[in-house]
Amino acid sequence: MSIDRYEPHPAQASAFFRRASLLPGTRGLVSRPNPGTSPSARGKVRGSSSTGLLMGLCLLLCGGLVVGLVLLGGSGDGPAAGSGPNATGMAEGGDAISAPPHSTGDLTPVANGGIQVGLPMEWKNYEKTFDGSCTISGMIEVDPGVDFPPQWRLVIRPSQLALGRDRATERIVEFQGAERTFEEFDLPMGGYRVHVEAEGMSCRGQEVMLFTLKGFENLPGKNHAHLLLKLIPAGVAEGIVRDSDGVGVGNLPVFLQNQRDRGRQRTQTDGSGYWRIEDVIEDSYLLSLGNIDRPLIEAQPFGMVGPLYTHPDLTIPRTRTILVRVVNAEGAPVASARLRGYGRPAGVIEIFSEVDGTAQIPFLPDGEYTLRGEARGQLQGVTVFQVGENSPSRAVTLQLTRRR
Repeated sequence: MSIDRYEPHPAQASAFFRRASLLPGTRGLVSRPNPGTSPSARGKVRGSSSTGLLMGLCLLLCGGLVVGLVLLGGSGDGPAAGSGPNATGMAEGGDAISAPPHSTGDLTPVANGGIQVGLPMEWKNYEKTFDGSCTISGMIEVDPGVDFPPQWRLVIRPSQLALGRDRATERIVEFQGAERTFEEFDLPMGGYRVHVEAEGMSCRGQEVMLFTLKGFENLPGKNHAHLLLKLIPAGVAEGIVRDSDGVGVGNLPVFLQNQRDRGRQRTQTDGSGYWRIEDVIEDSYLLSLGNIDRPLIEAQPFGMVGPLYTHPDLTIPRTRTILVRVVNAEGAPVASARLRGYGRPAGVIEIFSEVDGTAQIPFLPDGEYTLRGEARGQLQGVTVFQVGENSPSRAVTLQLTRRR
């Protein structure tokens, strides 16, 4: 109920104000009514005071809003110095590296694809130079519970991708004992790939580029890289090879060739066609079956990541086994004769004859083969034969005669 509508009985109103005026501590807090004012008029006066207070608050809020608009309007003529997307944040002629113009903070497209995250710093577009020397330092870590190797090798090589790789040089340093940090000084500035080698362990290499900016050669640029390299136990690669009938192929040579350093690892399948190669470090590889130079099927690329890699099952075409008899001009068997040959379209032969002059050559795809033999530096010979369903025999005779 609003006060301006309340009209008390005259007797009640006079009695109330008399009692209020007699309360201790109420002097000055409760005003006495004017005897000449009627109760109805007095009620309306009190109601008008509340309405005035509300109006005063509204005026105060409106005044604050007007002040805010005036302040915002005063900044509309242009951004203040040091603010806005085109501000440099420095005096004219200052350091363009630390305070570049045109810093919008957006995702900026980068030439040749991709985006640049963060401020498009002006110095990123400056030409890089590789005059001078630099330092590469870092430390090596292993997971808890993994023994740190007693020997390890730091390998710093020119990068295959980074700018300045033509100015970089190779440096290999051997470390012994529990030493886990390195610091290599006086390297030419350039693009590098850095990794660590240890027996039975892998390390994911890191790319670094060390340079100065053209026009700012007096500044240090980026002349020091500190790296954290991690050694992890080498993994296991495995798989299964089957023939065209889906049966596992036993005793088939299997090769892994590291695509970076061309290192090779070899094994052969068991009776079920399963193969397994241990101590495979993380890297890119080619998997070859039969012969690494002329594999039975196209070499299979894969990347070794983690402790175990299982290659999808592979199927080779139908192959045959050929028996070669090596004899001299008199028909006597020739032992330890070296036999080398190749087939079209595939297949490679490289084997020695046994004591009885025979050699069993497995995994030959159908086709035409040329086989050469030599023994004791004096005997030599060559023969051509067919391998296939229509070939007359799976035995081939190679006669060696004296050199002329």
